[in-house]
Amino acid sequence: MRIVFCDDDPAALAQVRHAVEGYFRDLGGTQPEFAQYDDGDTLLEQERWVDIAFLDVEMPGSSGIETGVKLKQRNPFTKVFIVTAYPDYLDDAMGAQMFRFLTKPFDPQRLRMNLDKAVQQYLQDSRVYPVVTDTGVVMCRAEQIICVVAAQRRVQIHTQDGILLSTDNMDHWKNTLTLPCFYIPHRSYIINMRFVSVIGKDKILLKFGDRQMEAYLTRRRYTHFKDCFLQYLERG
Repeated sequence: MRIVFCDDDPAALAQVRHAVEGYFRDLGGTQPEFAQYDDGDTLLEQERWVDIAFLDVEMPGSSGIETGVKLKQRNPFTKVFIVTAYPDYLDDAMGAQMFRFLTKPFDPQRLRMNLDKAVQQYLQDSRVYPVVTDTGVVMCRAEQIICVVAAQRRVQIHTQDGILLSTDNMDHWKNTLTLPCFYIPHRSYIINMRFVSVIGKDKILLKFGDRQMEAYLTRRRYTHFKDCFLQYLERG
């Protein structure tokens, strides 16, 4: 796990970093990698893949929200915490789909509670599944799997990097992909709700970057899926 901090106020940056490092020391296990910056442009020049970011809003160059948007373009699952003394930015942060909004001075208990949620999602995103193909075994993280499709007597694993043909059948994948982000809308599909863009009465549009695909939705499951998707968004 890689965590970055960015704030042009050294005292505020040190306070947040100290609290976050303390949280992970108490959590135990392998410790994350940490890095800090005093402006968003330098952060974006130096970092390609970030798991959690704590960003001040008002900084020289790119604002914290602009920086957060660019980080999420590189890794859609980056958890961006906006840390600011100005609550007026809340609407902008939520509109840009930032993970959490923390006001200065921040509440350590609230920070820990939200870190619990961020770590839980990170563990789900980073779970690894072996995909056995005719030519070998490919390891895929949950966050890479867009959907699974049974088509032409083969099971296709659609990932961010392309399509894998699994030698395992659909029942295997229905029993394997049990994280809350996965849903079975039709007997021939398993979708990752992280990529849902549009829900129709009988189809679901999945989008990642400039790619998109449709998954069938059984009409009798429409209401159930819609409710599950809204619950999924609330958990996030």
